[in-house]
Amino acid sequence: MVPGEAAAPPPPPGPGSPRGSAAAEAVAGRKQRAFARRKAFSLFVKAKEVPAAGRCPAGGEGVRWRCCRQAFEELPGIHRHVALQHAGDIGRQAGLTTDAGQQAGLPAKQAAAEASPPSGPLPVGDAGGLNGRSSCSTPEITCMLPDTSRVSYDDLTSKMGEVLLYYCYCEVKDPEKLCAWQKALCQHLHLTGKVRVASEGINGTVGGSKVATSLYIEVMLSQPLFKDILCQEDFKSSAGGAHCFPDLRVGVFKEIVPMGIDPKIVSYKETGIHLSPQEFHREVEQYLSQASQGQSDTILLDCRNFYESKIGHFQGCLAPDIRKFSYFPSYVDENLELFKDKRVLMYCTGGIRCERGSAYLRSKAVCREVYQLKGGIHKYLEEFPDGFYRGKLFVFDDRYAICSNEDIISGRTR
Repeated sequence: MVPGEAAAPPPPPGPGSPRGSAAAEAVAGRKQRAFARRKAFSLFVKAKEVPAAGRCPAGGEGVRWRCCRQAFEELPGIHRHVALQHAGDIGRQAGLTTDAGQQAGLPAKQAAAEASPPSGPLPVGDAGGLNGRSSCSTPEITCMLPDTSRVSYDDLTSKMGEVLLYYCYCEVKDPEKLCAWQKALCQHLHLTGKVRVASEGINGTVGGSKVATSLYIEVMLSQPLFKDILCQEDFKSSAGGAHCFPDLRVGVFKEIVPMGIDPKIVSYKETGIHLSPQEFHREVEQYLSQASQGQSDTILLDCRNFYESKIGHFQGCLAPDIRKFSYFPSYVDENLELFKDKRVLMYCTGGIRCERGSAYLRSKAVCREVYQLKGGIHKYLEEFPDGFYRGKLFVFDDRYAICSNEDIISGRTR
C-alpha cells in the first residue's frame, strides 16, 4: 500500500462465506416468518366469517364477520379488531413468539416486532402497547371496545346525531397507548373529530350518531384511568354528527390545550375556583349591577380568541385581542397592572382553556381571587339560553357557530 493511501474496504462477504450464509439465512427466516404471520392472520379472519345464509337476504351483504360479540360489515373493521385484540393469538397460531425469535438469534426488539401481526390495519402506527394480551393487563388503561352486535349499521352511522366536547386532566403514564385505544374506539363507532392526548390528560371533540356517542361516553366513564375524575356532566353535547368534521385526528401532544407553557411549570392542579353555571350567573349579575354604578372590583375575562368573542360574549366582558390561546400568557404579562387586586371571572367555550389560563394568572400573584366557569359557555347556555351571554358560540368544526339566542353581535368588546 502506498504511504498516505487509505486502506481499501474489505470485499463483501461471498455467498459461501460464514457471514454471507448467516445473512442469507436471516433474510430467508424473516420472509418465512412474515409469510406465516400473514397466513395466520388471514385464516383467523376467515374463521370469523358469518355464513352466507346468516347474512342480510336483500339490500346488501349485511354482517359479514363476528368476533368478541361484535359485528363487522367491512373488511378494514375486522382487520383493525383482529390486529388490536388478537395479536397474541395470531403470533401463537403462526408459531412466532418472542422467545422463538430470540432462539433464532434475533435481538429482543426485533423478535418482538416479528411476533406482531401484519402492518396496515393498525390504527396508530403499530398501535403501541395495545398489541397482545399483556398490554391490557395494566390497570391504568384498558383496551375495551363496546359491543355493537345488537346495533344496526344504520343506527350506528346515522347522520342525525350530535357533537361531544369534553376534557379530562389526569396523569397519563402511557399517552401512546391511550392514543391508540382512542383511535380504535372512534373508528369502531364511526366517530369523526379531534382528540388530543398528553401526559396531562385528554381533550376531545367528536361527532357521530346518538347511539355512537352514547356508547363512547359509556366506555369513557368505565375506563379505569378516568375513574372518579370524569363524569357524565363533563360531556357537553350539541346537535350535529360525524359530518361536522372532515375526518378523525387523534394524536399525542405536549399539552391537551396549546398554551405554549410547559405543563410542569404551570400545572392544571393550580387552577382557579370553579363556579357552576348558576353561581357564575349570579356573579355576572352582581358584577353588571356594580359596574353600572362604577363600583366594580371585578373583571369578566374572556379567554378565547378575538374572532370567537366577536360573534358572541358575556355582557361587559374584557376580550383580549389575541389570535390564538398561546398568546394569552403574553397578554397577561403585558397587563399585570390591570389585574392587580381584582376579582377575575374567567370563561371560555368548554372550560379547558380556563384550567390552564387561570393557573397562569394565579401564578403571577396579582389577583385577589380567580374564578372560572365550570363547563364553559356550553354548560351555561344549557341552563341560561337567554342569560347574560349574547350572540353565537363559535365552535371549531364545520358548523362554525351554535345559536342560543337571536342576538347578532359583530362589534368589539371593551
